[in-house]
Amino acid sequence: MLLCAAVFPVFSQNSTPQSPVSLYVVPGVSLPVGRDAETSRIGGGSAFIMQLRTPDFPLFALEAGGGFTASPLDIPPGEDIDNAVLYLFSPRLGIRADYELFPRLFLGAHVHGGYYFASMTADTALEEDKGQNPLIHAGGEIKYRLLPSLSLGLDVSYRNFLGLFNDVAVSLGATYYFKSQTGAQLLGPQLKPYSGMDIGKIEISPVFPVFYKYYDENPIGSFLLRNTGKIPMEDVKVKVFVNQYMDNPNICWETEYIKGGNEETVDLYALFNDRVMGISESTKMQINVSIESSVAGENYGNETVQTLRVYDRNATTWQDDRRAAAFVSLKDPTVLKFSKNITSMTMDKASRAINGNFLTVIALHEALRLYGVNYVIDPTTPYIEFHQKKMAVDYLQFPNQTLEYKAGDCDDLSILYCALLESVGVETAFITIPGHIYMALNLNLSPDEAAKCFMKTEDLIYVGNEVWLPVEITVRDKGFLDAWAAGAKQWREHEADARLIPVRSAWEVYEPVGFSGDVLPISIPDENAVSSAFLEEVMKFIDRELYPQESRIQKRIDSDPDNPRLINSLGVLYARYGVLDKAETQFKTALGKSEYVPAMLNLGNILFLENKMDEARGYYERAYSRQRDNAKVLLALAKVQFETGEYKAVEDHYARLEILDSDLAARYSYLKLDTGDSTARASEARRMKEEMVWDD
Repeated sequence: MLLCAAVFPVFSQNSTPQSPVSLYVVPGVSLPVGRDAETSRIGGGSAFIMQLRTPDFPLFALEAGGGFTASPLDIPPGEDIDNAVLYLFSPRLGIRADYELFPRLFLGAHVHGGYYFASMTADTALEEDKGQNPLIHAGGEIKYRLLPSLSLGLDVSYRNFLGLFNDVAVSLGATYYFKSQTGAQLLGPQLKPYSGMDIGKIEISPVFPVFYKYYDENPIGSFLLRNTGKIPMEDVKVKVFVNQYMDNPNICWETEYIKGGNEETVDLYALFNDRVMGISESTKMQINVSIESSVAGENYGNETVQTLRVYDRNATTWQDDRRAAAFVSLKDPTVLKFSKNITSMTMDKASRAINGNFLTVIALHEALRLYGVNYVIDPTTPYIEFHQKKMAVDYLQFPNQTLEYKAGDCDDLSILYCALLESVGVETAFITIPGHIYMALNLNLSPDEAAKCFMKTEDLIYVGNEVWLPVEITVRDKGFLDAWAAGAKQWREHEADARLIPVRSAWEVYEPVGFSGDVLPISIPDENAVSSAFLEEVMKFIDRELYPQESRIQKRIDSDPDNPRLINSLGVLYARYGVLDKAETQFKTALGKSEYVPAMLNLGNILFLENKMDEARGYYERAYSRQRDNAKVLLALAKVQFETGEYKAVEDHYARLEILDSDLAARYSYLKLDTGDSTARASEARRMKEEMVWDD
């Protein structure tokens, strides 16, 4: 049968075991000895043994368990008994000792005492087929540790079931070591340091609080971890902890195995909490690095305490220009207070036919000018100097600080502009040129569409299919058009060295953070003053852009007054600059000349903008009856049907639009009702509702 075999976690003579409890489960064979060899044949059985070991006596273990043995009896000829089998059930207690002979290879010895219960079955019933008595059990074992939680062993034991049976049990079984919970802490006080572990010099970089989310996936330091011993280190786990500024130790590196004589490079990561944003002065603090491991079944804990330099929350370096995006705290209450108030003051003051992002940046620029924000070069950390010294520590203001101080360097003002625009849904970017940083906004137009909306296309920036408008944020005493012209001039002069960095793309690496949840007591500029300045800039833009083009088209109309295409083109020009009354007149004039489909569509667009959906639908359907494969007409029909809740018709028209013009369909994807989040689709519908596609 199986021997009550050594249930032990594998460990060396001076160690603490991996777990105080383990389980040994083995099958075995029973070889009768002495006179019992004449009456019994080879049998078999199994045993289950639990073991308890204490750190105070690591060489010894208490064992408790039980076994079962079945031994066939060899009945002499002539006896009236056939197929007799002796069954033995044997609970017992004992003690064992183990010795590490070689790495992972252990010798053990054990002594048990207990009680057995015997019964016998046979084809012919016997008068006495049951019995019980004490037993003794002693033996030795050789065991090899395969894994930290598993060993295999061979056990040979002598057993004496007193008054009944003697045998030698040969068993081959497995030991499972239950995981202890001591490794859950940063440094378990019960874990001794492992002398075969060498922690090389730890290189730790300074930490910038504004990037506290960044360090969870990007290392703050590294070191070489060496196993100078001959025995493999297993289940190696490296943790980092900074008191107060981390909620829990961060497991930053794990491996199952480091062979003797090998080394590994370990990167250190830290999951800081937002309390680090409360650091307003550069400081030093302790960082604990702990290494837990298992060697030949024993748990060890090594640790080192290092000095960590933490800069203040406004600090950064310019080794990566994208870092400025972390300061663009678009959800800051003070930022939202300013941006939401200004956009609400101006949203209905200008024609909705003009690009919405363009109107928003005009409003915010004029409001900041009236608010009194000034461009002031920081004499201690000027951008032009610190940007050249990539590792020099610069000081950047958060948007709420710039609003409170009413002043900032070019980097501070760029961050403020981006935060205000992003807070109302306008995508922004940083522009860096040698010695300077400013910003741009995405017009959400294709290059072809931008060419129809802006006469001075050389003042725009084209990146793929996106169109960006640059704004020189240091122009504080002039209107928006001057700031735009200055930004465009900077780009043209330095285009070879200029770089456009979309803020939302930079956020994928450097997430935006803020340090204040309070609304600062800033004074929003007077609404009448903001509206007046806003409209003045809008009208300047319209005068500058519209009238030179109007003059050219009008001359062509004068030479061909009955041409509906030319008349419609003049109407589209007016419409794109928001002069809708003149646009409507031209479209009706064109329709008076002929049933010109583009004029029908465009007149429907004006009615749509005026929220006259039934009248708009009438013109759209009239155009559709003449050109059923016109993608712009299909889009217009789908939009008006979406507004009136005719979703089945929307689905049909949008499906046809996807076939005719997939790019146009993708731009108005909110009309595809069977996909996407309903909340996101509603938000997109509000944004795209007033963006009209004019047909000239």
